Amino acid sequence: MLAAVLLGGAACCFHPAVASADPVACQQYDSHGTCVVQADSGGAGAGSTTQPVAADPNLSGSAELSCTVAPVGAVIPCQSDDGWWVQNMQCYAEQEAEQPPKDSAVWGGHTDGAIYLCTYYTGGRSFPGTNGFSFWAATAPAGPAAVDPAVLAEQALRSLTVPTPTTGRYPAGTLRDGQPFTVVNAYTWFWTDPTAFRALSARADAGDVWAEVVVTPTALTFVPGDGADAVSCAGPGAVWQPTDGVWSPSPAGCDYRYPHSSIHQPDRQVTATYGIRWSVAWTSSTGANGTLPQLTTTTSATFAVAEAEAVVTR
Repeated sequence: MLAAVLLGGAACCFHPAVASADPVACQQYDSHGTCVVQADSGGAGAGSTTQPVAADPNLSGSAELSCTVAPVGAVIPCQSDDGWWVQNMQCYAEQEAEQPPKDSAVWGGHTDGAIYLCTYYTGGRSFPGTNGFSFWAATAPAGPAAVDPAVLAEQALRSLTVPTPTTGRYPAGTLRDGQPFTVVNAYTWFWTDPTAFRALSARADAGDVWAEVVVTPTALTFVPGDGADAVSCAGPGAVWQPTDGVWSPSPAGCDYRYPHSSIHQPDRQVTATYGIRWSVAWTSSTGANGTLPQLTTTTSATFAVAEAEAVVTR
């Protein structure tokens, strides 16, 4: 007995597919004993906070905090050999290792707090001794904003290239006109390359804080393209082998039976969509952890759904 595959008269055979200063008392004095008052210009840079730099596009993302020099908008590291960047003062601040005598003018008569050195960012284009000043402050000037590990997790996720599924299918071959096909009422197996169905991880760092995401495949989905709902299975599917037989269901549960031919579909074909669903979980150095929204990567395949007729031969 021969099985002839028919669609509009064509025939073929099966082939396998494979993130306040006190307003009254002076909070900062410079080295001349003058009270230093910082005014907020209200410009874009004045109110900005630190933001993570995008992670490198590979499987182990990395990041560091960046700060902005107002008003030019230059992006610089939030920490350097000169200390940490203080946005409202527009300089790197660091407590002086050797504190001057308490009767020095820079103390302004205070006995608490500490003396800090404010070093302007110059990009290496200044004369020594002209790019900063010393000042007193009751408390350490505010440094970069605290790093949110959830933001770092999102950043780490963006550094990953999450695979799309390959479009393995059986029955799969071509009709006489070169059109790929499957068969009505047959178990159409679908699968993806197992190498596309594996967990991935990436990490983003900002100073001492890091977050790591793990992206794990949870299901392979198949939208048949004939109007029916998607079907799914838990793994990458099984690749059809000749020993499985022509009409057997997939042992992985990754199959669909087309009830009608595609003769009345546009171009007499269906467009099926393969998808891999991914769960996204993250952990961090702070002990915080959580999940991010589920992802789905997809690939489409277009083929005919052909009628199969049994022909008795003698």
